[in-house]
Amino acid sequence: MSVLKKPNLDSVTTINADGSRYFLHPADVKGRWNLARRLVGLLLIAVYVLLPWIPINGNPAVFLDVENRMFHLFGLTLVPQDLWVMFFAISGLGFALFFITSLLGRIWCGWACPYTVFLDHVYRRVERWIEGDATKRRALDAAPWTAGKIAKRLAKHIAFAVIAALIAHVFLSYFVSLSRLYGFMQEGPLQHATAFGIVLFLTLVLWFCFGYFREQFCIIMCPYGRLQSALTDDDTINVGYDVKRGEPRGTLGKVTGDCIDCRRCVQVCPTGIDIRNGLQLECIGCTACIDACDDIMTKVGRPKGLIR
Repeated sequence: MSVLKKPNLDSVTTINADGSRYFLHPADVKGRWNLARRLVGLLLIAVYVLLPWIPINGNPAVFLDVENRMFHLFGLTLVPQDLWVMFFAISGLGFALFFITSLLGRIWCGWACPYTVFLDHVYRRVERWIEGDATKRRALDAAPWTAGKIAKRLAKHIAFAVIAALIAHVFLSYFVSLSRLYGFMQEGPLQHATAFGIVLFLTLVLWFCFGYFREQFCIIMCPYGRLQSALTDDDTINVGYDVKRGEPRGTLGKVTGDCIDCRRCVQVCPTGIDIRNGLQLECIGCTACIDACDDIMTKVGRPKGLIR
């Protein structure tokens, strides 16, 4: 299907009327929020990759040495007798997340969640580099299977699998020292079947999630999205559409509202919703629609902030 689907409140945007999957291809957007989000995402990826390489007191900054029952966290070594510390630390992080959500909405989902960070700042960028922008990707979906289409899809999924394997190896390095991990790789999978099995399993899961399942995890499976309605109130900062200013929407010059119904906000949404329908479960607070709308408002000579 190459036509951009119009969202409605009676069904999930990613499901067609016949029950089949509607694959989203969010359009690219530029703006101050997108730039800030990209910088945050790249910083978080760098932290994830570099932590096992940074030595503190003779151990990596974060080293979960399960084999020897010791956790090394930024120079602090925890043993089983320190379980109470982990309990309060994890509980504190959980309460902090709930508190931040009540203040800033789903800032975790849109800006800091590892799933969103890798999907938006790594996988979708690779996909755009191989298959083109959103319009070209939708056209490729609708096109018949030719040698060119097969080559692009094969190249994309090979790249996805390689990235998934790299992420899986970095994850394993948090539990196995880098020197041992390098030794495992040199000696081969038969000598270290458990480690190889973990990496293989994670690689397959990541490849499936980022290559196929994508936003469905956020919409269907993630429990945090279900909790947001209980964690937010009237004072929570959320991405929203200014109904009083925007309505009635329509063609520029023919209506009094500022919204020209260009649907640019829908095109850039990573979960395919229409923010003009109000706050929805699928909204992850990524702010892409803000930059998209501000760009359109600038072009038509109207004030920014219709979506904010």
